[in-house]
Amino acid sequence: MSNRYRPASWLRKNEFAPQVFLFRNMESGQVLYSQLPTFTQYQIKRQFKRPNWENRKPSTRPDIWRIMAVATFPDYEAAIKAYDSLVQLRNMRDISKKDEAMKYRPRNEDNHIWYSAQYRPIYTQEAVADLNTVVEHIQKLTTIHWEDEWRKGDLKHWNGDLVKHELLDRTGLKTPVALLDQLRIKGREAFQKLSMLENSQRQKEKSAAKLESSASAEQKQQPEASV
Repeated sequence: MSNRYRPASWLRKNEFAPQVFLFRNMESGQVLYSQLPTFTQYQIKRQFKRPNWENRKPSTRPDIWRIMAVATFPDYEAAIKAYDSLVQLRNMRDISKKDEAMKYRPRNEDNHIWYSAQYRPIYTQEAVADLNTVVEHIQKLTTIHWEDEWRKGDLKHWNGDLVKHELLDRTGLKTPVALLDQLRIKGREAFQKLSMLENSQRQKEKSAAKLESSASAEQKQQPEASV
């Protein structure tokens, strides 16, 4: 299912929640974005277009990837926009704005991106920063579940009016498939509840407008009082 781009209509029809999933590579520190709680070579190809020795094209081996965060949005359009924006920001860092991005990446004594063994923590830090930027740009209330409390960074960098932070179930991380499915169900239920509230509000507004229009029409039809 993760082998192609999924529009909002497909996600809704197949009962997926309006979410974006961030997977962290435990060997390299690289981060992968997905519209679904799974990923394939499709996401790898789309998000790692200019691999090099510092940012090699990663494998899809499930044992080296761990869920880092799940962002749940109030509607599918926002989730689609968030996913597209995250992928775009990644490509900008790696291609069109690479020289600028490199200025802010910590270097070692050889002037390479700092790393320990093969792990480069800057990639996860950039992913968190990009998620923050995207949420701020979309301007819709977002719930983010994190694998660790510290992963989100300092709260002062987040807009408290737009973001609600929660922790992923530590026990559930041992069975990520079940955990992510549970989050999918919760996200779907939250979307349905919000949709019902919005529909109810629209109906009330329509009824109020109709009553106001009827009252105005009746007032116009009444004969003017003689002086």
